[in-house]
Amino acid sequence: MVDSTNRRRFLAASGVTVVGLSGCLGSNDDEPDDDETDADSSDDNPDNGEFARELQWGNLGSENATQECPGELGYWKWILTPGGPQALELPAELTVQFADGTEQTVEGFFPGGGRGALQFEVFKDGGGTVESAVVRFNGGGANPRLTISEGGCVEDPDDIPDVTVTTEPATEVNDSTAILNGFLENLGGFGSVSVFFEYREQGTAIWETTDAQTLTEPGPFDAEIDVEPGTDYEFRAVAVAPDNTTVRGAILTFTKDDVPDITKPTVVTGPATEINESTATLNGELRELGDFDDVNVFFEYRPVGADEWTPTEPETLTGPGPFSAEVDVEQGVEYEYRAVAVANDTRATGETLTFQKEIPDVDLPDVATDPATDVNESTATLNGRLVTLGDFEAVDVFFQYRIVGAEEWLETAPQTLTEPGPFSDEIGDLETGVVYEFRALGVANDVVVAGPIQRFTKEDPDKPDKPDKKDKKGKKTDKYETPKSKTK
Repeated sequence: MVDSTNRRRFLAASGVTVVGLSGCLGSNDDEPDDDETDADSSDDNPDNGEFARELQWGNLGSENATQECPGELGYWKWILTPGGPQALELPAELTVQFADGTEQTVEGFFPGGGRGALQFEVFKDGGGTVESAVVRFNGGGANPRLTISEGGCVEDPDDIPDVTVTTEPATEVNDSTAILNGFLENLGGFGSVSVFFEYREQGTAIWETTDAQTLTEPGPFDAEIDVEPGTDYEFRAVAVAPDNTTVRGAILTFTKDDVPDITKPTVVTGPATEINESTATLNGELRELGDFDDVNVFFEYRPVGADEWTPTEPETLTGPGPFSAEVDVEQGVEYEYRAVAVANDTRATGETLTFQKEIPDVDLPDVATDPATDVNESTATLNGRLVTLGDFEAVDVFFQYRIVGAEEWLETAPQTLTEPGPFSDEIGDLETGVVYEFRALGVANDVVVAGPIQRFTKEDPDKPDKPDKKDKKGKKTDKYETPKSKTK
């Protein structure tokens, strides 16, 4: 009998497309009606032992029954659907009889650890043809269905190494943090593997975990944790495959010794200021340097609820004093932040404070687009008006223009207006016979407003607007010809 657990793990890891002899995935498009299949389901059969129900295969998915696989493994994926609102229950087992007289019995499982349909995976050296099958199970509704949903050929998993991970010594064990290290030796044939660490104080029962990382190839990984001086820690690297196969490395230990006779810096977090439409200023103060000649200070900030802190650029202080940093913010998002001081791997943090950039309730500027003027051989003048400044003291105004149908707008240089009024700008390199569109825009503290779109056409000056016409004597005149002067 083939070890179904091992075969199932391998198939999930292989990443191959499982196909039958026809070269396509098995389909249930031609399934018979319920009353033509699975008619041998029985409830509360006392001969079933731990299984309350038994169901004979009714040839659903029979197009996948034959898999000829010389030198490889034949593979059949079976699905048992509940056939009603009642849930299926474990344990469940499937016994498959092949045309050559051999038999396979495998246990069922819920894919991904969930509920719903049960899945069975059967492997057979060289493949073969399914002749009959019976499933024994518990739970389910009145019309359960047993189907071969897929079939194909896969390589023998005995040649595929398992997922392996090793734990490596902790590094950078400083006054408040440590780096845990691990190495993913093999992905076991999977396309990706999740890795993380479990750690705890020695003598405690509960493991804490770091955030998971996804690796697509073998290699090192690490994670930083907070530690307390004078405490012994133990940790191990962990790898979890897509089919939930979990492996762990050896348990290693480290100790964060007390730091003797060192006075930490003292840092305080101050209120955020200058919270405008797109930025905010974080403030802090280095109160004391401790036992150090200089201290690096910066801020860590993030949206409330986020996992990762974002640090600002550090600056070095040689004495107590205030410091600040400007950060980008989004309207309507609440942020938390803290001041940080670091000296020779000794780290001190201030209190964590919060702020939020509310969506402003302000009157916006208003701009209008006026018709273009002075449309000559190669240039045109675009015109607009700043109707109101809204709640702003100054507004930057400019134009966007393009050939009608083009994707990208071209822009003129901005002008700053401190009161309502007209503005204009000349554009060049125009093409004749082409329709242009343009609009006026205003920007104040990242708030953008736009006027309506206007259009104009650069006409060919050598092409008359109307056909030539004859004068009273029958002589043609050119409407663009300058009339000759008359003398008496």
